[in-house]
Amino acid sequence: MKRRQFIQSASATSALGAMGLMSGCATTGGTHGPKVVVVGGGYGGATAAKYVRMWSDYGIQVTLIEPNASFISCPISNLVIGGSKTMADITTSYDNLVKRHGVNLVKDYVTQIDPDKRIVKLAGGTEVPYDRLILSPGVDFMFDALPGLNKAGAKEKVLHAWKAGAQTVALRKQLEAMPDGGVYALSIP
Repeated sequence: MKRRQFIQSASATSALGAMGLMSGCATTGGTHGPKVVVVGGGYGGATAAKYVRMWSDYGIQVTLIEPNASFISCPISNLVIGGSKTMADITTSYDNLVKRHGVNLVKDYVTQIDPDKRIVKLAGGTEVPYDRLILSPGVDFMFDALPGLNKAGAKEKVLHAWKAGAQTVALRKQLEAMPDGGVYALSIP
């Protein structure tokens, strides 16, 4: 069995197991079928949103809550830092999930989850009901949690690039500005 076949088989097997959980999914309102809310549009969240829709024969309503309009591949961002790719090369719109798979995209931040009422509350004030909830928010850097890093300008000095984007570009610019023979340190979280 080739690696690609193994990955496809493993993905299908795990997803089919997860789909079994949906069989007992009672709806909380309306006649449009079960509702699944996915928080986070990274690799895990976007993939879950797509396959819940596909493997339910599009019978399950899926809402993806993600503040960004596009997905930027963080693992591939090293190619931007190294100069082999551009940010455009590693950026993908969520349009395919919406148009091709019927996923409802909500561009907002989750501020609260009420598991008793099965509601996700958003920064914009909207409440999104769910029957099943998938949490895949990804990683983030909490500057306020570390003394001294919440000061003005700290975010520009401590470039972590845990999420690809502006800091990826800033790291690339720092490398370009570094003199020949300069030294840098790279730490992987």
